[in-house]
Amino acid sequence: MRLALVPCICTALLLPACGDSGGARDSETTVASSITASGITLTAPMTGADPPGGTTQAVTTGELSGATGDASSSGPAMTKFDLGKDDTGGVDPDTGTQEGGCQKIDFLFVVDNSGSMADEQQNLATSFPGFITSIQNTVKAEDYHIMVIDTDAGNAFLQQCFVVCALLPNCEGYPCNNLPKAEGCDAMLGTGLVEDPSAKACGVAGGKRYMVDGQPNLSQTFQCLAKVGTDGDGSERPMEAMIAAITSLNGAGGCNEGFLRKDALLVVTFITDEEDDGKSKGTPAGWNAALVAAKVGAEKSIVVLGLIGDPDQPNPVCAVDAAEASPRLRTFAESFTFGSWGSICSPDYAPFFDASVSVIDTACQQFEPPG
Repeated sequence: MRLALVPCICTALLLPACGDSGGARDSETTVASSITASGITLTAPMTGADPPGGTTQAVTTGELSGATGDASSSGPAMTKFDLGKDDTGGVDPDTGTQEGGCQKIDFLFVVDNSGSMADEQQNLATSFPGFITSIQNTVKAEDYHIMVIDTDAGNAFLQQCFVVCALLPNCEGYPCNNLPKAEGCDAMLGTGLVEDPSAKACGVAGGKRYMVDGQPNLSQTFQCLAKVGTDGDGSERPMEAMIAAITSLNGAGGCNEGFLRKDALLVVTFITDEEDDGKSKGTPAGWNAALVAAKVGAEKSIVVLGLIGDPDQPNPVCAVDAAEASPRLRTFAESFTFGSWGSICSPDYAPFFDASVSVIDTACQQFEPPG
């Protein structure tokens, strides 16, 4: 079980950060549209050329960990969702062959669990029911995997107890000289979550670390998972967590075994109020290459959505010190054909997700199942 600490220290120590400016995507290689609604801007490349470095570039462990270069370059019985669509599973009833477009989508949510993220997690949880309803009503795919991960490796309990133990002999009933440590999957960065921060099970069905098609109480389960808590490591590693979730942890016997499917569209949403500037290994180009390699070179089978700080942008939503400028994360999102980002400081994420549905739908329609 993931250990959690009931807040017992002054949260005023947890302050948001601010940052510097960043770059923009080459206008000659992508056609982008900007949609502004209710105080949130979605920069959504809808069509265009392949991202820098190509779409079939292989990535090795060495490239990911030491990449350099220009940052710009079995559970309850489950029933199928009733989406008001046919139940052919994407197979043409006349020919018995697979139809074009995506029939499956793997949704990965990477959520910052550091001390300044409570409001943003609530905003994400509130936005999800409308988002998934729009997906179900608009996008052709009917078979979903949905996984939520946080941005640390399960050491939040120890981190907080380090502060408490400087003043007291015990922390949450444990002697400071014998504190329990997260074990197994809970100690691994990128592991899918199944509990809330108090270690209460959120109801993920099927015995996996992600929700599958037919998950009972889908919205409530997601909302429980999305509130990943604010006791996480302040040195967030969202990109490293993202890559681990779909590579090393996705294989046979891994904590997230079976989440990522070759014949599914991958939709990654990351939400953080700080830049990933050296905390995760690699660079935006390396992170892009790692995702593309995980999808066997099919760059257009990936949709990337980021909610990040924008104080370095024209007409920012984030006030000074409300969130850190994130040029590296923005560059990463914009490096994908179907890559978009919005401001984490928006009071309502619904406009961002509403606009993202059309991007996901376009990617799904153009999806080519592996041969």
